[in-house]
Amino acid sequence: MTARPAEAASTTTPAPLLRIERITKSFGNVDALRDIDFTIGRGEFFSLLGASGCGKTTLLRILAGIEQPTTGRLVIDGQDMAGVPANRRPTNMVFQSYAIFPHLNVEENIGYGLKNLKLGKEETARRIEEALALVKLDGFAKRNSHALSGGQRQRVALARALVMRPKVLLLDEPLSALDKKLREEMQLELRAMQRTLGITFVFVTHDQEEAMTLSDRIAIVSAGRILQIGSPQDLYERPAGREVAEFLGSMNLLPVTVSGPASVDAGPLGPLSAPVKGLPDGTPAQLALRPERLSLVEGEGPAGNRLSGAVAEAVYLGDRIHYLVDIPGLARPLRVVAPNSVAPVLALGSPVAVTWPDEAGLVLGD
Repeated sequence: MTARPAEAASTTTPAPLLRIERITKSFGNVDALRDIDFTIGRGEFFSLLGASGCGKTTLLRILAGIEQPTTGRLVIDGQDMAGVPANRRPTNMVFQSYAIFPHLNVEENIGYGLKNLKLGKEETARRIEEALALVKLDGFAKRNSHALSGGQRQRVALARALVMRPKVLLLDEPLSALDKKLREEMQLELRAMQRTLGITFVFVTHDQEEAMTLSDRIAIVSAGRILQIGSPQDLYERPAGREVAEFLGSMNLLPVTVSGPASVDAGPLGPLSAPVKGLPDGTPAQLALRPERLSLVEGEGPAGNRLSGAVAEAVYLGDRIHYLVDIPGLARPLRVVAPNSVAPVLALGSPVAVTWPDEAGLVLGD
């Protein structure tokens, strides 16, 4: 039996609205999803995060009813979705392309799905007006679709989905076509909108920062499997393994061998201190160090966790400086993120020591 994905015990999950039970999806001989098993809480903002082709959009399409699982079961609000077509599910989907109808104006696009509900004219108009206000498009009802900006088209797509009052809103990388500044603005608006409505959002993205900005919890997806589920803080500070540590944010990984409950042997680099959990002495492992937890000291530096080397690269980014430091005995330079200060940027070749507190190191099984 395949183990459930790692999930931090500290994460508090709302009452489940969706149950994804042992779902596998195969296309011929290829398994796009393998034994996916977890729940999503009522009113939760849940993100599926992974590289292109990892299976996250396939899972979203199964939730929507566009695809059917090869094996396994999907339950939404206590109802088994087997045999329930997409148009009868309590879900609605916002696509990456927005899929705005070019021949319809804004209010006609938003109200398109309401036709099947056979609402009266007054109720239809009221719902459209509420949806326009929610996405901050008051006064745009009669605007032609071709006269909308990218951000406005995205808002129309959101309004068209929300006007149907789904229990679950499914979003397939809806912000990816926007420029950086607008995307960041829409992230904040989307999060505020979800909190106001209290609807469960399931959001697909390959953008780590976007997932961490928006989500209550994130599932890291790789090669059709879920590696770990947790809050952004859980995943960033307590990754379950090397793949999650390398995928989420930037991470330095040093090959080590466990030598005690609070120490590791880094070979030619010598002994280093770090809390070790669940790994016996002699176990090959990786010492994971986030670049922002490291400090640079000119010269040899203080005693403790210290590696001496030289600055190989320095990139000035305004509020911070990204350094690469060559360490003799390491195949790859260490990445260090230092806050900007009045001191000048260290010159290439400057002798430095990279230091860190014991608790900044995370020992992961190899």
